[in-house]
Amino acid sequence: MSTEKPRRLGRGLDALLAGRDPVPSPSPPRISDDSPQTLPIAEIRPNPFQPRKEFRAEELAELESSLKNSGLLQAIAVRPAANGVGYELIAGERRLRAAARIGWTRIPAVIKDIDDRALLTLALVENLQRADLNPIEEGEGYQRLITEFALTQQEVAEIVGKDRSTVSNMLRLLNLPDAIRMMVSDGHLTVGHARALLALPNEREMLDFAREIVARGLTVRDVEQRARDGALLPSSRSTKSKDDRRTPKLSAELKRLQDELRRHLQTDVTITLGANERGKIEIAFYSADDFERVLDLVLSSRE
Repeated sequence: MSTEKPRRLGRGLDALLAGRDPVPSPSPPRISDDSPQTLPIAEIRPNPFQPRKEFRAEELAELESSLKNSGLLQAIAVRPAANGVGYELIAGERRLRAAARIGWTRIPAVIKDIDDRALLTLALVENLQRADLNPIEEGEGYQRLITEFALTQQEVAEIVGKDRSTVSNMLRLLNLPDAIRMMVSDGHLTVGHARALLALPNEREMLDFAREIVARGLTVRDVEQRARDGALLPSSRSTKSKDDRRTPKLSAELKRLQDELRRHLQTDVTITLGANERGKIEIAFYSADDFERVLDLVLSSRE
């Protein structure tokens, strides 16, 4: 299978930014093309529509090392602030944070003139292209496009290059109780788990079963089977014993690796052990978009 297949995430950052005439800032520097200008970092404020809440320290550390060794390979993008003082970030928050952390006071930036809707869209697309958003952040980003700019789910799907069903499923996750949303954000539950939990009639049953999924490491297949059997409430001791006899227990290290893969891929991952240290890793996907997203994450190390 070719790894050169283009991503389907909308028109992409370059296309979304292209075709807009850059405007001069209220004070120098002034620009007439897309050439980067060196701006003071202190004058750049974060994107107010940034959907991503958390930036992992290890990611920033890697980027800091790259900036020290190779400099900034791609300028950030900003727009003039509405009040005429300074700039607001459009794209490149990780680059901006890393540059500030290593002591840079100025950074190359392209100045663009875009509205709030485009600002939110660009932030979503940038993060989706890099698989940086967890499912809850993705759903919240779609919800902001719908509520703040009166878009339909279909319009949101077209803007970000997703199937409408994918947008709808991410929005449904926002109906989960806060505690379960946190489990999804942290990677302890996958989207498949969360969708199954939404079938339960009340928050108490959702929470009880979510805790069982995490405690026992249940796969989405396990949960779906329980749903078909009409037994989504915590299982009995006898059922647990039967499951334990059927599936060899993973060592603590393999269990940790399985959980780490689930968090990284944001889907169900099962490590199965057999005889003579042989086994297999199963990675679940739930739509064509989901398959493409998982495949990009798996193959990203080859880039």
